[in-house]
Amino acid sequence: MGGFFILFCIFELKLKSRIMKRSMFTLLAVFGLNLFMANAQIKQPVKWTFEMKEINKYEVQVIAHATIDEGWKMYGLKVPENGPFPTNIVFEKNDTFRPLKDPVEVTPSTVKHDKVFNMDVPFFKKKAIISQNVRVLKRPAEIKGYVEFMTCNDESCLPPDEVEFTFNVK
Repeated sequence: MGGFFILFCIFELKLKSRIMKRSMFTLLAVFGLNLFMANAQIKQPVKWTFEMKEINKYEVQVIAHATIDEGWKMYGLKVPENGPFPTNIVFEKNDTFRPLKDPVEVTPSTVKHDKVFNMDVPFFKKKAIISQNVRVLKRPAEIKGYVEFMTCNDESCLPPDEVEFTFNVK
């Protein structure tokens, strides 16, 4: 939007020559294209949705659903040492809740040899569901946290990423 305003101002100004106008227009076009290409190159092959289910008066379950783009994989919860960054659910601490046990792979991961890491690792393709139960200590409770994960295709890996979630328990 700002680029259009600048472009408008250039044409409104009575620049001394056509060459100067064309040079400014070309410069803005190249600058705008560079910004567009930079944004287009940010890959996000995993999309997340979150839900919370109430188990009983004192316990809820946080469920994370991952949809993974074709050609990509996301690593499981328990990867070997010196392997890829594992998927995990991390909770922000407060006095209204506490996580119970460890996260669980509701969708079983597949364990196969990974060319990138040259070892057998658990991973998900297409989709994954991960859950963790939480003890509610005080109501109302605000359960905040994030899922951390890493994705790779056959050629490269993206750096580990985080996606936040928040739930209010009344």
